[in-house]
Amino acid sequence: MSKKSNPFIVIEALDAGGSQTQTDRLVARLKLARHDVLALHFPDEHRATGQIIYHKFLLESNKQNFSKREQALLFIQDFFSRQEDIKAHLAGDQKRVVVSDRFCTSTMAYQTIGLSGQERERMLKWITWLCWQGTPQLPKPDAVVFIDTPVEVSLQRLRSATKDYFENQDKLTAIRNSYLRLAKEQNWHILSGVDEQGQERTRQDLGNEIWHVVQPLITS
Repeated sequence: MSKKSNPFIVIEALDAGGSQTQTDRLVARLKLARHDVLALHFPDEHRATGQIIYHKFLLESNKQNFSKREQALLFIQDFFSRQEDIKAHLAGDQKRVVVSDRFCTSTMAYQTIGLSGQERERMLKWITWLCWQGTPQLPKPDAVVFIDTPVEVSLQRLRSATKDYFENQDKLTAIRNSYLRLAKEQNWHILSGVDEQGQERTRQDLGNEIWHVVQPLITS
């Protein structure tokens, strides 16, 4: 990897897998190193697109059925709602960084759950076309980090939280498998959320490994 003046970093994980925590830690560390950071979280609860996702899909107890393509379109519209912000930040002076807790990379993983062969290939091609081909296009990340947290750890962290549509053992297992397959295909950085003994890694330990991934991309 070569250094880039203004890189775009995406951190992915299961629900309660640590992506938000590690995004916040990375943003803080970058700011201490005097980088101008645009920090993003998706779905974006502060915009109508993110609110639709939460209230009309993820958290609605009597929700209508959404097809995989309808789900993908909901999320992709949310990413595009920040497209100009990302592009403007990356086009600015040196030492600017965009760090996003999830991006369209998560949509690729979620909407290919249970798909295989040509059906999976068609879905990935369609999402890739919507996001990164033709006009308009989303910015492409310079690095994607997947924090591979075991499903049991994720569920334990979610015990006292309000569960959404994807937060049960079967769905979390399926999404973890989908993430891992996609991460290997697209050459993401896969970081284990547990040590060799299966114990949860400390936030600092995991954050240091993420910093090791990011550091070669940023201007010193």
